[in-house]
Amino acid sequence: MKLYIFITIFNILSLSQFLGLSVTVPHFATLQDQKNLQDQMLNGYRKTLRPILDQDRPVIVNISFTFNNIHNYDEVSGLFAFTGRLYLSWKDESIGWDPKDYGNATATRLPVDEMWIPNIGVQNPAESEEFMEIEVAGFTVEVTNKGFVQMGNSGMIKIMCEPDVTYYPFDMHHCALTLNVLNFKDHEVQLKLTKPAKGGYAFKQNGQWNISILQTYVTDLEMVIQLTLMRRSSFLVVNIFLPVIFLLSINVAVFLLPVESGERISFSITSFLSFAVFITILTEKVPHQSNPLSIISAIFAFQLANSTVILICNVLVVNIYHKSTEIGSTCVISFVKFMGRKSRRKMVSPVISIKVNPKDGCRKSFDDAADEKVTWKEVASAFDKFFLFTFLCSTLVPVLVFILYVMYHT
Repeated sequence: MKLYIFITIFNILSLSQFLGLSVTVPHFATLQDQKNLQDQMLNGYRKTLRPILDQDRPVIVNISFTFNNIHNYDEVSGLFAFTGRLYLSWKDESIGWDPKDYGNATATRLPVDEMWIPNIGVQNPAESEEFMEIEVAGFTVEVTNKGFVQMGNSGMIKIMCEPDVTYYPFDMHHCALTLNVLNFKDHEVQLKLTKPAKGGYAFKQNGQWNISILQTYVTDLEMVIQLTLMRRSSFLVVNIFLPVIFLLSINVAVFLLPVESGERISFSITSFLSFAVFITILTEKVPHQSNPLSIISAIFAFQLANSTVILICNVLVVNIYHKSTEIGSTCVISFVKFMGRKSRRKMVSPVISIKVNPKDGCRKSFDDAADEKVTWKEVASAFDKFFLFTFLCSTLVPVLVFILYVMYHT
C-alpha cells in the first residue's frame, strides 16, 4: 500500500514537472507571423538606449559561465587558452506584444546587431589590449513577449595566468577569469550571478591539466571566476622520476663492483655520461623559468655534481687499491677498524681499544695496535663501504625530501 502511494505521488510530480516544462517552450508560429512581429518590434527601436523605462535605474543583467574544454596552458609565459560559453539575460522594457496578434507567437530571434546588449569584455586578456571584448557578431538573441532577452555566446578565451613551477611536476597554478561590462557605469548596468561557473555537459578534461573551479562572485560590473590548474603528473613521474632514480642507483652501485674486475672506472664514466645525457634531454621538458626556479631543476643540478664526486671518489679508491707501500698512519688503521675490518689472523685479545692522542697526530698509544697489519686493499674496501653509504644517502634523501615537501605544501 505504501509503495503504491509512493509511486502515485512520484507520477504526479513527474507529470506536473513535464507540464511545467512544456509551458516554458517558446512558440514561434508561422514565418509570416515572425516577419510581422519583428517589423513591429524594430519600428522605432533604439539600440543605443538602455532598455529600461526609468533611465535613472540600472539594467539588471543575469550572467553565468560554463567551461567547455582546455586548449593549452604555457607554464612559462602564463598563457591560458580555453573555450567557454557565456550566458546573459535581461529584461527589455521597451519590448512586448500580445501573442494573439501574431499567431500565438511567444518568442522570436533577432540579430545582436539590431538589439541593445551589454558589451562584455575580458579584463585580463593575453593580448596587449587592456580589455578584450567577447565577439558576438553573427549571434542572435531570443526575445519573449514579456520582454525577456536571452543570449548565449561561446568561443575561445585567452587570459594570463600567473605561473608557479616551484613544485614541478606536481605544480598547481591559480588563475582568475575576470569579465567586465564595457562602456557602462555601475549605475547604468549591474551584473547578477545566476549560478556559479562550472564545467558544461560537453566539458572535456585536458590530458595534461586538471581544472578546478574554486569560487565565482559578481561585484556590480564584473564577474570573477577563480580556478586552479593542477598538472597530471603520472606521465612525468613514470618518464622522469623513475628513470632518474634508476640511473642514480646504478651510479652508486659502482662501489659494489670489485676493483679486480678492472671495469670500475669505465663503469663509473658510463653511468656519469648516461645521467648527463638524460639530464640534457629532461631540460627540454622542465619549464624554462628562473623566477621561481623549480625544485626539481636544483635537484638535477645537485645530482649531476654528486655523480661527478662519485667518479672522483671511485678513481681515488682504485688508486688506493693499487698502492704497495706500507701504511704508517694510525688514522687510516683506525678508519679501517671502524668500518668493520676483520683480521685474517687470530688476535691475542678479543677486545682491542684504540686511544688517539691529538698531540701525537693520530699515533697509537699501545703496542698491540702497532703490530696490527692493514693492507691498502683493506683500506680501499673500507672506503668502498663508506662511499656506498654516503652517496646512497646523498642520492636518495633529496628525492624523498622533495616528495614529502611537495605532499605537505600541495
